[in-house]
Parts: sequence; structure tokens; C-alpha cells
Amino acid sequence: MNSKFWWQDRPWRIVQTNMREIDMRDISAKQYVADMKAFHANAAIINTGGIVASYDTKFPFHFKNEYLTGDSLKEIIRACQSEGIRVFSRVDFSKVRTPIYEHHPDWAYVSPKGKIIDYYGNIHVCFNSEYQQRHAISIMREIIRELNPDGIFMNMGGYFVAYDYTHGWQGICQCENCQRRFHEMFGKKLPVEENENDPIFQQYMVFQQKTTEAYYEHIKEMVAEEKPDLCFAPRRDMLRGEAGTFLENPKQNYHYKASEIIKTEKTSYPERIASVTSVDFIDMIYRHSSVSPYQQGLRIAQSLANGGTSDYYMVGRLDTHGDKSGYTEVQRMFKYHEDNEDDYVDIETNARIALIKPIGGLHSFLSMKKLDEYIGWFNILSEHHHVFDCIEDQVLDQRSLDTYSLLIFPDVNQLDEKTAEKMDQFVQSGGTVVCVGTTGFFDKSNNRRSGSALTSLGIRRIGKITNDILSAYFSFSSKKGFPRFGQTDYVYLHNTYIYADYNDSVKKHMRLIPPHRFAPPENAYHTNITDYPAFTINNYGKGRAVYIPWYPGDEFQRFGFPSMDNFMADLLENTLGYEPVESNAPPAVEITWNKKKDDSASYVHLINGTGYFNNSYFEPVDLHDIYVAVPCSKEPSSVKSMLTGKECNYELKGNKIYFYLDTLTSFEAIKIE
Repeated sequence: MNSKFWWQDRPWRIVQTNMREIDMRDISAKQYVADMKAFHANAAIINTGGIVASYDTKFPFHFKNEYLTGDSLKEIIRACQSEGIRVFSRVDFSKVRTPIYEHHPDWAYVSPKGKIIDYYGNIHVCFNSEYQQRHAISIMREIIRELNPDGIFMNMGGYFVAYDYTHGWQGICQCENCQRRFHEMFGKKLPVEENENDPIFQQYMVFQQKTTEAYYEHIKEMVAEEKPDLCFAPRRDMLRGEAGTFLENPKQNYHYKASEIIKTEKTSYPERIASVTSVDFIDMIYRHSSVSPYQQGLRIAQSLANGGTSDYYMVGRLDTHGDKSGYTEVQRMFKYHEDNEDDYVDIETNARIALIKPIGGLHSFLSMKKLDEYIGWFNILSEHHHVFDCIEDQVLDQRSLDTYSLLIFPDVNQLDEKTAEKMDQFVQSGGTVVCVGTTGFFDKSNNRRSGSALTSLGIRRIGKITNDILSAYFSFSSKKGFPRFGQTDYVYLHNTYIYADYNDSVKKHMRLIPPHRFAPPENAYHTNITDYPAFTINNYGKGRAVYIPWYPGDEFQRFGFPSMDNFMADLLENTLGYEPVESNAPPAVEITWNKKKDDSASYVHLINGTGYFNNSYFEPVDLHDIYVAVPCSKEPSSVKSMLTGKECNYELKGNKIYFYLDTLTSFEAIKIE
């Protein structure tokens, strides 16, 4: 990486104190710095402006906090910087207070029902309003000049202003600013409904993307004028995902969430700093009750193990926070990071497998496609100890794939011609792709193709897509490549199957037993076996393309039955020949394997997830006599624990190094030099 700027190749330890207005009335700069140092933090994110100005702003439409009676924000920032703690000013321009709205009603977001969002006197303002497009940039300029922060962190940027905290997503803004700007760009009237099949809505997605990019370009130009060495997040210089929990959407409370976010950020956008923060509270509704301290520690361990940062986010001040139960565990992980910080810069992956994340390039809360298939494959790869990366589908055409030999597309239904051509070339050059479900069935405008965009799959024609299958199975013609099914003859099929015609070169594997009676027991048997496959393999050039016309990952994510686990693991390992990290560690232990970019050292991390049970996080169970084996071409000079500094017992066998752990507690990191 080009280390032109101070924030690049830096061992980040970030604490975000999302302070309330009242936290400023008696805040002490000395205490704030002491709290940061107690957390071993080297960066702080502090509320500064937007909804509320936490400093003496000169703008009449920038609502000033009435509780500015403690030490000033300028004093706090200077005190942090004097101790080597970089400070980001957090800004949020998604809302203004009612008196400001009353003077500028044209700034407000307007829902398709003609309503504004008035959240207890905070009026949501449109992204295309004069306030956001012009005044927000002026406010950031004032912050840079008056407070001299090291960075700016923008919250709720872009079109997320349509999200109501209580009532959820409210739809496409219909204000005059949006209507005028959309008409200027496309000569059409704004769409009212978010319908991916509507060509005008597809243009609206392009409109969102173009206007958002233009906005951040304007900010970049302002920063270049005022302070070129200022770090702007989250869009330009740093990405910062959140590993949090949600009461209303428990599917987002994902065990591997920090790992998934950091893998995706680092691989999809390697030119930016990648960070994922552990959110202290259990939901926005309950910002003053913390999640389990063991969940906090696990998230930070996941981030570090995947080449990320230490990052913690809470509401309020550290000294007055009402639930400090997570502090000790967070401080422990931050201290470990501080002690080993040189080992967490200039890190890259050893992965030869890339899991493609279906994003699709859309920019509203409704745009996130169903990710269960993707999460199911993520679980399988993690629990079977494969080393892998994650790449967003929308950047595939920009990323080099030279280090990978296997790409997995878990129902990535929208692919453009350029990306599909690149994937076919990947296969032709000797790579393997695994495509699931409707991968490549649609173009970026959501137009249905007659087949898949990937020629390498050998699909001649797509037929019926059935979504209501019950009591169906796949039968083995041969169990070669599927040793886990020694005592099992079937893989069950539930809900979706895609009927297709294939080229003669395509080899079909397993046979579909179609839906049949399952009750009463006397009639629970089938009388027909078809030629429709569970998966196909098509040799294409020097490589091969695999197609799975159903959703094993989705099924595994929802239910976790061994039928799906065994099918996916055997397909990867014993049919396609992709070897995981060898270890006797149980599936609950996540294993990662990274290296220094100059090959001076490699790192194996083990994250003990045995404390996770039934959505709760307890102290993990100590595991004993664990071994791990990774490829190694020469005798190492040192194999040691980064937690204890002690040398590990190891031995070389063939082209692998085997190292041995007497005890694995919550987390371990082994450095091999």
C-alpha cells in the first residue's frame, strides 16, 4: 500500500463515544483522555456537528448544543492529539431541528405519501436539499478550521434519510429537489415505488449512485483545499462496518458478523482502511444496555484475525456510561492489539477461495438481496476451517483474481456481461467456479436472461423455477467424492429447484426424486427418479464450472441439518479437492491464516466460539491438546504464541508445519517466522 497518508498501514484501535447533548455539560478533557488511554485507544470518534453542534458554530442553521458548559470540544481534541490519539469529528446531516425546518421547509425529505419524518423535533432532510449539498460542506469546512480534527466521520450519509427510527424505511423521497434533479438527469418523473423490474426505478438507482459519488467528490475537493491530510470516513479513506444486534431483525445477529464484514471490506476495497466496530448496546432502542462482554471480545478477535482493527462503539461517555460490563473484555483485546501492533499492519490473506457477496450495486435499505445462501456458504467455509475471502459482486470487474483458484457465487443473480466474461476467462485459464441458484440469470437492469451469463456453466436453457417443493430428495448414482454419506442415501430438497437443459459436455451428478406422498407412513415412498441433477460439472478450457440448481446454503443457514453440511463440505473437499486447514479443533473454532506482505511471517488465529449457544454468548470452554497444520516450505526460525510470547511445540511433516496448543482459551494467535 502507498503509505502517503498517516492513516495507511496503521494499527487502529478506535473508540467511538457517541455522546449525548447532556454529556457536554460537565465533560473533562483530562478525564476523556485518561479513559481513552485506559482502553489503549489510539483514535477517538467524537460527536461534533450536524444534528447538534458540540462547539461554538457560527452558522445560524446549525443547532448549537445548549449544554456546552464543560471543557470545550477544541480542548478535548487538543488533549487527545497531545497524547498521540487521533480524533475524528463525527457529523450527521440527516436531520435538522424543527425551528430550522420551519425556515427552510424545502430542505425536508418527503415520503411517497407526501409526509415528512418528524422524529421528536428532528426533521429528516433530503440528500439533494441545499442543506446537505451546500451547507453541510460549509459546516465541515468550519469544523476543520475551528477544531482541527484528524478526520471526519459522516454518519447516515446519502439516501438513508428515508429511514425512520421507529417505523422503518419510508420510501423514495418525492421532494422538489429530488424531482428536479432526477428530471435534469433522465428527463423523467421520479418513481414512487421501489420495483427492481421498473426501468425508471433502475435509472433511479443509477441516479442515487451518481449523485452520491458527486457529493463525496465535492467533499474531497473541500478537504484538499482545507487539510489534505484529513482522513474521511466511511466512504473515501476508511470503511467502517458495524457488528451490532437487532431486536426486530434477529437474522442480522449473525455469529460471524465481524469476520464477514472485515473479510468483505478488505478484499473488495484494498485501497481503503477496513474496520468493523463492536457495538456496545443491544439495539438502538436500548442504547444503555450492553451485549455480553464475551460477544464483544469475540467480535474484536474476529476483526483482528482477519486483518482488521480493534474498534468499539458506545453511546455516552466512558466515565459515566451506565453499563460498563463490557469494558474489561474490550480493554483486554485492545491491550493485546497494542502489545502486538506491528504484526497487524502490512497483512494480506493466504486465501485461494473467494466467496462472492451479492450486493448488486443498489443503494437503498430495500436493495439488500436475500443473503441466506451467502451466509450458509460462509458458515460452511468457516466451520470446516477453509481459508477464504469475501468479495462484493459489484467490484469483481475491478479486482485481480490471480491469487484465487475457486470462486463461489451464492445466488448472485445480477451479473453484467463484462463480469461474466471475466469469470468465463477465469475458468478457461484453470480456475473453478461454483454457481448456485439464479446466478447470472439477470443483467444489471434486472432483465431476465434465457440462461446464465456464464457460458462456462454449459446451461442451454433455463426452464421452470419451482419454489414450493416438499418431500423431494436427491439420490446418489455413486458416492464417490461423498464419503460423509456412507450410511445415508439421500440429500433432501426443500422449496426451490431450477429445471434446466444442459449442453452435452455437462456431467450431471445425483438424480432428483420428485415430490411424493409423505403421509400416512404406509404411503411414504417414491416410485420415480428423474435425470435432473443436484449439481453439474462442465469442463471449460483448463478449468471447470459447477452449477447447483437449488439452495443448500440457504437451507443450512436456516436449519443446520447435517444433510446440507455434508453435501456442501464433500462437494468442496472430496469432489472438487479443496483442502481446508488441517486441525482437530471443533467447528466452533474459527481459524484464519494470513501473512506479512513481504513474506517475513505468517499468522494463524484461532477464535474459540464455544461460548455461543442459543443466541447467547458465555465464556468459551477451554479446549485442550489442539493441533493445526498449515503449508510451510522451510524450517521456521520461530513458532510462538502472540498472547504469551512462548514458543510452541511444532514439527514439519512433508510440506506442512504442525503446531500444538496445550490449551486454547478464548483466542490464540500463532506467529510463524
